[in-house]
Amino acid sequence: MPAAIIRGVVGQVRWAYYTAAHVEGFTVVRHEAPRPPGTPARWSLKGRLVLTDRFKLTQRPLLFVAPHATGKWQWPIEDFVITDGELTARLGPVEEY
Repeated sequence: MPAAIIRGVVGQVRWAYYTAAHVEGFTVVRHEAPRPPGTPARWSLKGRLVLTDRFKLTQRPLLFVAPHATGKWQWPIEDFVITDGELTARLGPVEEY
């Protein structure tokens, strides 16, 4: 299966029901490296952070939430770095609402 790429204009990093950061101009990629059967695909995120709350970004668990036409996608953030206002994160399995 080829890699999937999701591009979006706005998304959020959430801690519980709080917004830890707004993300603009994001790209989420599903990586299709060989993996054992039943193992979920790996996902990654890149996007520009705006309106961040530094305290909330230190809390766990964090989620990345991206809206789409009929709901939203949500990924757990496994780890991340912020460099010059850009968020790069490794994501867990996607959930759709």
